[in-house]
Amino acid sequence: MRLSTKVRYGLRALTHVAHRGYASAHVIAEQQAIPSRYLEEIIGELRKAGFVVGKRGPRGGYRLAKPADEIAVSDVISVLTTVSANSTDDPQDEITRLVEDSVDQRFESAVGELSLEQLIGEARERYRRQAADYVI
Repeated sequence: MRLSTKVRYGLRALTHVAHRGYASAHVIAEQQAIPSRYLEEIIGELRKAGFVVGKRGPRGGYRLAKPADEIAVSDVISVLTTVSANSTDDPQDEITRLVEDSVDQRFESAVGELSLEQLIGEARERYRRQAADYVI
């Protein structure tokens, strides 16, 4: 399974804010290579969902609304995943329904209760291991 661009950008923005503590949309967009207008849309959705809070003004920016260990990655994915207008809640056939249910169950068990904090920790550990493998 591949995450949508919107979800990837949203997770990158949240991890950036979690790591920095506080960041402006401009800084997040620049350092994470996310188009500014798209980031503003994503941040708006994250704000409405209660993941970030913003401060207006020249020294404004965003911070996490709650600790990173209380933000479930699966919740972020749910908020940022859009359902196509052509899709329906009921698949046309039983095979499609079985496949979708199976994928949903496996995805939920894989992501489970993975928190933003755990995601950041795993990324740090992977980066640390890669840096340790560097040989001149």
